[in-house]
Amino acid sequence: MPYKTGSMKGELTTPEIRKLIKAHNVLVSIKIPKGASREDIIGIVEKNGYKVNHEKQALVPRVEMQRKKTISLEKAKEITKPKPLTEEEKKQRQQAKQKKAGEKAFLKAAIPKPPPVSKPSKGVKVGKPPPKPQSKKEDEVRPARKAAPPIPKAKDFVKIGGIQAGRRVDTSGSRNVGKVVEAPKKPKSKKTEEEKQANREKIKRAEDLYRLKISELRKYVDMYNERDDKEMTLKSKGQDKDQLVNKIVGYNIDKIFKIPIPPKRVKRTEEEKKEKKTQDQEKIKEERRKRKPFLPYLRLFGELQREANIQLAKNKYEGVEDIIKEMKEKLEEKLDEIQEEADEKDIELDDDLYDEIENDIDNFYKALREKAEERVNK
Repeated sequence: MPYKTGSMKGELTTPEIRKLIKAHNVLVSIKIPKGASREDIIGIVEKNGYKVNHEKQALVPRVEMQRKKTISLEKAKEITKPKPLTEEEKKQRQQAKQKKAGEKAFLKAAIPKPPPVSKPSKGVKVGKPPPKPQSKKEDEVRPARKAAPPIPKAKDFVKIGGIQAGRRVDTSGSRNVGKVVEAPKKPKSKKTEEEKQANREKIKRAEDLYRLKISELRKYVDMYNERDDKEMTLKSKGQDKDQLVNKIVGYNIDKIFKIPIPPKRVKRTEEEKKEKKTQDQEKIKEERRKRKPFLPYLRLFGELQREANIQLAKNKYEGVEDIIKEMKEKLEEKLDEIQEEADEKDIELDDDLYDEIENDIDNFYKALREKAEERVNK
């Protein structure tokens, strides 16, 4: 029933609006989030194109449309009314209840009850025993004990490593409290200017050598091992960059051989990075432009490679020269077609790229002959 009093007099209650929405959901889907308040539910209704008519007690579409039906509270009660249970469903529920009741009775009989807790009698008070009275005679005979000195805190101790040079910790006290006393100063070993300069030079040489690749460092160590006047044979395989640099500097290998040191890498600015990227992209485009006319030629060469290997295996690795001759004829025909097409389009073929492709083809012919010769000799 709607509210009869108050500021919301005549308006539907929240459960009634929920019931209307549940009935509506059977016909049109409106989902109510869990824990939604009255305002949230009304907002969801309005968002879905409806409004709550509290006078008529119904959900009414804002705009009359065929697909949006008016849902009355009576109709909602009828739609949301639970379906009556069949005889079979009633029987199943009764069996489930009986089964559950039987399990409870069995557990109650099987598990014994705990023994009752004995309560103290009313006359006895349970609690702490009263404090024992101190004997006055004990205080008169025995003198009062002196309080122990306070335990030193962490700030009273001297941290290891925090003592200044020429000072030591005095441990002769009763509690070994860190008392700092002066100690005789030891004379410092002074390095000469020449030793300092030599050390600085070694560091600089090592920094320069770090710019080289590991393979280059290993090469110079191997070159040193081949010399007759070497101090000892140095290990190069399996050594990392630090170990190789230390060996080269320690045995003055960089002074025996003139090792070219690459220049330091200068960090590029953002503009230089953009310019480098643009140059790289243009370079890739240029390479693709040069390679484009030769793509049909390269595809044909790949197909002929596969066919030549299959044909050679079928012929039991005999007649390799005939296979190569046939390949050459087909490739020459294709090259003539490419040249004619380039002349028509006024495109100049790159000679360096053509030489590289021809070199790859010659290497394939050579490998094919070696393969055939090896199999025949077997």
